[in-house]
Amino acid sequence: MKDLLKELGSFIRTRGFKGSGQNFRKIEDDYVFVINIQGSRHGDVFFVNLGAQPAFVPAEGDVALHTIKEHECIMRMRVGNEWSWSLSGESVSDLTSAIDAAQSEFFGQVRMLRTAISEDTVEQLLQKFSTGTTHARAALHLSRAALALGRRDSAAALVEYGLSIAGDRAAGLIHDLRAVKIALA
Repeated sequence: MKDLLKELGSFIRTRGFKGSGQNFRKIEDDYVFVINIQGSRHGDVFFVNLGAQPAFVPAEGDVALHTIKEHECIMRMRVGNEWSWSLSGESVSDLTSAIDAAQSEFFGQVRMLRTAISEDTVEQLLQKFSTGTTHARAALHLSRAALALGRRDSAAALVEYGLSIAGDRAAGLIHDLRAVKIALA
């Protein structure tokens, strides 16, 4: 396990990420990209998680961007399903290829957020940027991004959509959506 984690860490750092252990970050322009290696509860497998946080959108819990972890990012995805700690040789190569492909596609998509907020409909935004979360929570994050970018009409449409689909028990989410709505007034 430790040898594989060390090998993955070395590979991830060659892609411009900084970090050690299980968390690696890279800051590009006004985005923070995170790769996390998460061990399973059972100990025999692990997961590779990607997170992206635009600096112009508040992070979950207002965490500092230089220490943000994948689960605190507003956009997240998993690379494949689960991976065995006993990977070796060709299987490690398959994993590193999967990480390369997934991070390139996912982080590339996130880099298009500014343009998408300006051009896309609510439905298109949710299709592109709701991976790893619910549509209601994605609507909150995207409304905050639209507000920060001065796209008030998009922000308002995203808030209304989020409020229309948030469940009755999503009190915190509803509160946060209403806070964006108040900021738009």
